[in-house]
Amino acid sequence: MAAGLGTRMRSRLPKELHTVCGRPLLQHVIRAATSANPDQLIVVLSPAKASVVDSLPDHCQVVWQTEPLGTGHAAAQALPLLLPRIRHVAVLFGDHPLLTGDAVTELIARSRDSGALVSLLTAILDDPGAYGRVQYVRDRIAGVVEAKADPTIYDGPVEIYSGISCYQRDWLDRQLPVVPRSAVGEYYLTSLVSMAAGESEPERPVISVVAPAETAYGINDRVELAVAERVMRSRINERLMRAGVTIVDPATTFIDDTVAIGTDARIEPLTSISGTTIIGEQSVIGPSTFIRDSTIGADCVVHASTLEGAVVGDRVHIGPYAHFRSGTSIDSDVHIGNYVEMKNARIGRGTHVGHFSYLGDAEIGQRVNIAAGTITANYDGVDKHRTIIGDDAFIGCDTILRAPVSVGEGGKTGAGSVVTHDVAPGETVTGVPARPFQRRPAVKHDGEGDNEH
Repeated sequence: MAAGLGTRMRSRLPKELHTVCGRPLLQHVIRAATSANPDQLIVVLSPAKASVVDSLPDHCQVVWQTEPLGTGHAAAQALPLLLPRIRHVAVLFGDHPLLTGDAVTELIARSRDSGALVSLLTAILDDPGAYGRVQYVRDRIAGVVEAKADPTIYDGPVEIYSGISCYQRDWLDRQLPVVPRSAVGEYYLTSLVSMAAGESEPERPVISVVAPAETAYGINDRVELAVAERVMRSRINERLMRAGVTIVDPATTFIDDTVAIGTDARIEPLTSISGTTIIGEQSVIGPSTFIRDSTIGADCVVHASTLEGAVVGDRVHIGPYAHFRSGTSIDSDVHIGNYVEMKNARIGRGTHVGHFSYLGDAEIGQRVNIAAGTITANYDGVDKHRTIIGDDAFIGCDTILRAPVSVGEGGKTGAGSVVTHDVAPGETVTGVPARPFQRRPAVKHDGEGDNEH
C-alpha cells in the first residue's frame, strides 16, 4: 500500500519515490514481495501520487484510493481485483525499504501452516516509540493498541506491530467491509486483529511472526530516511565483503544496491559507487573516487577520479583526478593520468594520455601517445564536432586539435601546434596553424672548404 500522502517528508516528490541506496522506497518493498513468488501483486495509490505508476514493474496492478480514509479502506480497494485462486493476502507498506524477502516469505508460510486468520509481522523493541503494541490475553493475541492510546510505561522489551500482515482470503473478504469507522472517520487495518481475536476458530486466530527490529522500520521523514540509508548500506557492504570484495573502511564507503562488484576487488575509503555500475574482479577503486552508471573491467585501478556513464576495459589505470563524462569508452591496457577529462570519447587499446588534457567528442586509436596539455576543441559555438586520431599517432605537448579534424595513422604533432586541417598518415605537423614539418637544408658558410686567400 502506497496511498498515504507522506506530508512529513515535506517534499514535492511522492514519499515512495525517495531513494535508499539507489532504489526508490517502493521498489525495495516490491522486490521483497516478489521474492516470495506471489500469484498477484497490487499497488494501492492515491490519485495525488500518479507519478509513482511509472516506477512500477510491469507485473504490478494498480488500484486507486480516491479518498484518504485509512489503511483498512485502502486495502478494501484491492479486494475486487484479487484472483479467485488467491487463498492468502499479504499487506505490505510502500515505505518499509528494510523489509526483506525472507521476512515476507516466512510470514506467508507461517500463516498457511498455522491456519491463523490474521498473521502479524512483529519486532521486539526496547522502546516501542510510535508503533502499535501487540496486546496479549494469557498467551493469545487480543489486539493492537496504538501508541497514543497506550499510557503504559515499559521497563523492558515490547513486541510491536510493524503494520505488515497476512490474512486468510475468505475471512478478509467477509470482515474487511465491516471494519468499524474510527473516531477520526477512518478505517484501520489494526481493527481486524481484535475482530479475529474474538473468533473461536482456529485455536489461535491471530499469530505473530517476530522479525529483526529493522524490518519494521517505516519512513515518515528525512531523518528516518537517513537511518534507513545507513542500515541498508551496512547490509550491502556486508554482502559484498562476504562475497569476496575487500572494503577497507565500510563507514566511509557508499555503494548502491544496484551495483555489482567482482571477487577480489578492493574498495578504498571515501568512495561512492552508484547507479547501474559493474566493477570487475581484482580492480582497485579509490580512495576518494566517485563512480556512477559505469562499467569497469578486471585488474583496473581508479584512483581519486570521477566516472559517469563510462565503459572501461581490463587493466586500465586511471587517475588521480581524472574525469570521465557520459559516452566515454576506454579499451584495455590504457593509461589515463592525472587531470584528464573526457567526454563522448573512444580510446583504443594501449593508448596513453599522461596528464592535463581534455578529449571531447574524440575517437583515438591504438597505441597513441597524447602528451600533456592536449585539447580537442570540439565546439564551434553552435555544434559539436569530432576529432579522429589514428593508431600509433603521437600528439605533442600543448597541441590543440580544432574539430572536425583527423590525424592519420602514425601522424605526429609538434609541441604547441594548433591543428586546423587533417594530418596525413605518417605526417608530422608543427606551428600555429600547424603545417607539414620540413627540415631545412644545412647552410654552407662562405669559405668552408676554400683554401684561397
